[in-house]
Amino acid sequence: MLFTNSITTPNISRDRMPGADARSDVRLSLVLAIVIFLAISWAATAPAAAQTLTVLHSFNGSDGAYPFSRLTIDGQGNLYGTTGGTLPPTVGSIFELTSSGKMKVFLKRTPTGICDFCVDNLLRDSKGNLYVSDAIGGTFGNGSVDRISATGVASVRYSFTGGDDGKYPNDGLVSDGEGNLYGTTGMGGSFGQGVVFKITPGGEETVLYSFPGGSSGAEPWGRLLRDSQGNFYGTTYADGGLELSFGVVFKLSPAGDETVLHSFTGGSDGGHPNGDLIMDAQGNLYGTTPAIPRSTHGTVFKITQQGDLTVLHTFSGSDGFSPRSGVIMDSAGNLYGTTFSGGSSNNGVVYELSTNGTESVLHNFSGPDGSLPVGGLVFDAEGNLYGTTAYGGSSNDGVVFKLTP
Repeated sequence: MLFTNSITTPNISRDRMPGADARSDVRLSLVLAIVIFLAISWAATAPAAAQTLTVLHSFNGSDGAYPFSRLTIDGQGNLYGTTGGTLPPTVGSIFELTSSGKMKVFLKRTPTGICDFCVDNLLRDSKGNLYVSDAIGGTFGNGSVDRISATGVASVRYSFTGGDDGKYPNDGLVSDGEGNLYGTTGMGGSFGQGVVFKITPGGEETVLYSFPGGSSGAEPWGRLLRDSQGNFYGTTYADGGLELSFGVVFKLSPAGDETVLHSFTGGSDGGHPNGDLIMDAQGNLYGTTPAIPRSTHGTVFKITQQGDLTVLHTFSGSDGFSPRSGVIMDSAGNLYGTTFSGGSSNNGVVYELSTNGTESVLHNFSGPDGSLPVGGLVFDAEGNLYGTTAYGGSSNDGVVFKLTP
């Protein structure tokens, strides 16, 4: 199905954001999660390796607040990201942080229909333009895909109508060599359970797949992964049914045929995956699942192209609790990630998972150096790790940090 709409700069108001349903967006439930998680105390702490964490920037509200997404890094080591913010008194923002620590705010967001709630991962092209999905923006208030030029001018690439074309795009975008953008919506589509979409440089949208629910999955979460053959991989949060459902890992062919690689049970394999997937040279996929009450404190998993899933690590609380983002991999095959909570101060951790399955806590967040990381990590050319925390720092509005091996 092909959809088009004009690229305009609307000015409309909305009285409701997506996510009233508890499953529709974990990131919009952070306040509730904090109350729950901070009530948990841990009896022991995992041993920490010798690492140095530097707070590169503490947000103070005027430059944004509550960064939820993974950072994007360019060839010069400059970092790009988003903050959630609240209105009033703080605002959401799209920012650049130079390698020397200088902050530049590209865009401060107000309800205009453009980047009303751009909190997902940014995609940067070779000309310095940034692309992001907006969960509630656009002409119809059902979400949009937006472009922010290198000079900070924002425009709508596509506005979702909320019908068969999808509703509430909720994660980052990927692109191909021709400038087409690909992503997912958490709702909408032919069955109301979300879609995988493609948007051309000219603003035309094609639905590549509409999730029907049930065993095929519903409510896709996490940024899509696209391989060299044009296949897409991703996760869904649920199955759209009335019974307890725990999501799937799926593969989507270029022709739009879906294969479910794994259906989570909510037991030892975890459930409700919501972070990005990565792939190794052999085609194996890696990801995480968050904590599930009365089940697990969260997991890191590996899944083959044949659908064989291995739980690489189950968190205990002292070594982290509830990873909300995926993992990244170094050249030796070690995995790195963050957990939303847990650790020695229950403010979250940065962890390493070695190739032999040994987990090490690289840093325990304490509050002043950050609290409750959501967005995951990125590497620079020297192997340093960068990320954000949703809270903590000098104003408790979140930080950008650097972790040096």
